[in-house]
Amino acid sequence: MPLSNEDNLRINVLLRQNLYALRIDESKMRIDALTERGEGQVVLNPNCRDEKYIGMVKEMISTYVLGSPIGYPVYIHRWIRMGQSRKEESLQNLLKLGEPEAVVAVANSEDLPVEVARHAWWAQPTEENARILLRHKSVIDDDLGQELATFLMEFLPFESDALRIVETVSLLLQAGVLSEEDRIGLWKKASHKSAYYPGFLITAANDLPLDIPEHENYPQLSQQLANIIDQGNKAAEYYLWCHSDRGRAFLHTIGLSLKRPAQQAVVVTLLNAIGHHFTEMGLTRRFRTIEELSAYNCRIYDDNCENEHHHLSSEIKQLIAAVPGCRERTLAMLGLAQMSETLLDPLFGGTDCLGSVMRKRIKPVSEPLLEMIGTLEQ
Repeated sequence: MPLSNEDNLRINVLLRQNLYALRIDESKMRIDALTERGEGQVVLNPNCRDEKYIGMVKEMISTYVLGSPIGYPVYIHRWIRMGQSRKEESLQNLLKLGEPEAVVAVANSEDLPVEVARHAWWAQPTEENARILLRHKSVIDDDLGQELATFLMEFLPFESDALRIVETVSLLLQAGVLSEEDRIGLWKKASHKSAYYPGFLITAANDLPLDIPEHENYPQLSQQLANIIDQGNKAAEYYLWCHSDRGRAFLHTIGLSLKRPAQQAVVVTLLNAIGHHFTEMGLTRRFRTIEELSAYNCRIYDDNCENEHHHLSSEIKQLIAAVPGCRERTLAMLGLAQMSETLLDPLFGGTDCLGSVMRKRIKPVSEPLLEMIGTLEQ
């Protein structure tokens, strides 16, 4: 059964305009369009079941845009969320299909032109799309970035999924997205929702809105370690950083994150964020227990480790020579560098516990982690 004559004519006229994007509202049986002349609309007049009619409408649009009535399932699914590099014309065509997943594919594309990003935002103004688009520097540098940031800031208090909260906060904290006032406001809200803190540690580890002074020994350490840091000693560089005002703010934020985490995803993301910050030391972060982790770090410190970390052991020997008596602090730093979700696998396996039950369950990891922080803060 063909489309009604009226709809067939109006859709054909619409598709032949300079069209940027389409939205198909199945509940209202309506097509919204963004064209060079502004927004337009086609109210559908179905002559069969709505679901079947919408399918025919999509087939007609796909045939015109892609040359195939089944263009969407064949052409789109391979590219969704894969971050493929696509030509601007191809991206624009995807937005004309009226398919939400096609919009997601466009938003995830590499080197997304800001004008196409604007059209993708019009086509699907959702929190998911806002997060995806805010990963693009072209968007951040444009007024669209501010629009998306405002949208996400307003939506954030209503988000319940911990991972989405972490991702949203980390995206909002990218350079050039929020004003300093908004950054501080976001930090204050973290005291009521611990899922905010990992977002800060992921994106703003060196620029946390905390006024914590450097360690009293920092000036002396800076002099002791200057030479080997200039030679490229990453262990010494991180050791000094842990005693700086930025490093101590990082340590303090970890403590805040562990006060009352409510969901497993928050703890998982937190440990990954901690370990990731020390990536340049080259540790593999593969241990499933703190005991195994600590034993291996002792071997690194004592230069009795596997070949893959022999270079790190050599750096630590230089660190020990420059700063005698630093064993406990160095081991604490190595412990932070080994943090990852792998440590939580034996604790979270087969359970979805939350709240106080979860906090009790993670004590084999959280308590030693807090001890490491305490050692470095002394």
